[in-house]
Amino acid sequence: MDKAVAERLRVWAAQYNTPAFIPDDPVSFPHRFNDRLDIEVSAFLTAWIAYGRREHILAKAGLLHDWMGESPYAFIMEADDEFAVLRGEASEGRRDTFYRFYTFADLRRLCRRLREIYRRYGSLEAAFASIPAGECPTRRLRRLFPDIVGIPSVTSGCACKRLAMFLRWMGRRDGIVDFGLWHESLDPDELLVPLDTHVRQVALELGLTRRKETSWRAAAEITDALREVFPGDPCLGDFALFGYDMDKTRKQEKER
Repeated sequence: MDKAVAERLRVWAAQYNTPAFIPDDPVSFPHRFNDRLDIEVSAFLTAWIAYGRREHILAKAGLLHDWMGESPYAFIMEADDEFAVLRGEASEGRRDTFYRFYTFADLRRLCRRLREIYRRYGSLEAAFASIPAGECPTRRLRRLFPDIVGIPSVTSGCACKRLAMFLRWMGRRDGIVDFGLWHESLDPDELLVPLDTHVRQVALELGLTRRKETSWRAAAEITDALREVFPGDPCLGDFALFGYDMDKTRKQEKER
């Protein structure tokens, strides 16, 4: 990797991996809580809806957390079996949309699956740890949620950005933005960069990949490139890519 690019990535990572990053990011929702089970539930449900425009994500995550109240974990475990509060007001014959492509039925199905996991394993980390190692953590996590809308099948070749983001929150250990709660089951060096079309374009511009598709292979290639700059902690580079885009946006605004 070009030394100048590597140095810029280090600077941007240090600049954006700070507490100031939290308030305007989806990670702000699990940061409302101190209990690890509340953090897990909040983080997973927030990551599940984290696609589209940021302001829409934050608004919908805010509404979801209003429904869940002071303890997302207690909500999952103590709500009625049908999660009746999680229902829309769709008229007959119209789709009960919760958020973009998700319906309220999709949300209730996910909540029931989370309840099953917590009843059986006690925590989402324990459930994750029960899956034999040998695969990328993102693929292992996917095995806990078969047939859940919004969570791709294990055999798909997509980058699984939302699951990768959740695992970054749980796995990175510096305790600044990310929580590092899964220190017994997850090595930060195993993490995959959360890749969407936006991050892929930034990585292309920086020469971190030549792939033009938002795929598993592209995410792995970008992660490998970031590992050269951030040994043992490649997803620290996620903040660097965000920083690169912010720097680019500021320059474009000054030129207008």
